[in-house]
Amino acid sequence: MRITDARTGRSTEIRPRRAGLLRVRTLVGRPGHPFDLGDLRALLVTDLLLRAAEIRHLQVTTSLGHPATAPQEVKLLRRDAGLLGIHPPADEDTGPGDLEVRAHRAQPAEPPDTSAVAPDAAGQPPRIEVGSVTAPFPPDVSGLPSPLAALSLAGPEPLAVRLALFAAPHHAPVELTAESLAEAQATLHRWRRVVAEAARTVSRPPFADAVQRAFDGFADDLDPAPALRVLDELSTRPELPTGAVFETFVRVDQVLALELSRDVGWSPR
Repeated sequence: MRITDARTGRSTEIRPRRAGLLRVRTLVGRPGHPFDLGDLRALLVTDLLLRAAEIRHLQVTTSLGHPATAPQEVKLLRRDAGLLGIHPPADEDTGPGDLEVRAHRAQPAEPPDTSAVAPDAAGQPPRIEVGSVTAPFPPDVSGLPSPLAALSLAGPEPLAVRLALFAAPHHAPVELTAESLAEAQATLHRWRRVVAEAARTVSRPPFADAVQRAFDGFADDLDPAPALRVLDELSTRPELPTGAVFETFVRVDQVLALELSRDVGWSPR
């Protein structure tokens, strides 16, 4: 797997300091500011990395670095991450690891201990910089701030937000609009309907070339675009063996984590 190191601008192979174990530190938050969708997006990028690495039989541990923040705000950030299907960071900040994922404008306190860093040529671990997120509605400030509050009026399910955040490369800004969120929700419904209908047929091996294209994208700078194109193409090809379509969707969704098989076995009344 390779990522673009934001420190150097170069494509860099991910090299765990300890064989078979990748330690990822996610940096979020700014002093004096509530967590926002950009922080949530950084956790999403870490989650995508974790899932793509595990497909390649690489164990990943994650930690969360942030400024001194009220525990309740951290709890809300973790809650919203869970709603987006994001694996919660396993530990609080344990200091620099093998790789850093930094939210837009994140300024967490840096722990003093750097002895565990897996250095590059500059003595620092590679870094993924995650672009900013703009939303169609201002966050609800009537209570404790929650990143997803900025989307509460748009009405999409959280996994539609997850899909909409995949619309741009992770280093680029992404603008969520009412229209883009509605389109993501419609796409989820369509893909889940395809999977539910395909599940009624005899299973067949997944399309190897389609799965390879999707996974090659994940391995090349965590790009979900090839996977999304694969699923969109399969969803518009009714002549294809539906058993293979089903297995391909399920296989790719191991990384996308959009719960595409959620409606399997469900029959409307």
